[in-house]
Amino acid sequence: RVSHAQPRQDTGNADVTLTPLATFSGLQRLPLIALSHNSLFPSLVIGPRAVTIRVLRRHVLAYDDLASISLSYRFGERLTFTPRQSWRNFTASFASREEAAKAVAALVDFGAPVDGKALALIN
Repeated sequence: RVSHAQPRQDTGNADVTLTPLATFSGLQRLPLIALSHNSLFPSLVIGPRAVTIRVLRRHVLAYDDLASISLSYRFGERLTFTPRQSWRNFTASFASREEAAKAVAALVDFGAPVDGKALALIN
């Protein structure tokens, strides 16, 4: 279940910039297969209307175009951004729950479509 949560606090329009361990792009139906990855210069920028994730290049994903943002654990906390009309998804992997929680909190603050498991990380 995806929740378009109401913002928890006023974040203004300030972007939240995080440096995950690595970023990946993959196929929506095959979660263990990465088409590309970046562990040298990964970045995740969470803004008021969209998230920008750098895999090999920067991908801007508007919240209105995302079906869901889900949380999983596989060698660290992983946030996966699934667009509504694409065969690809994008994942940011974090070393700690605290870093992943910062990302989820910022996403909720901006009204992004996070799933129940991601919400549970900050509640």
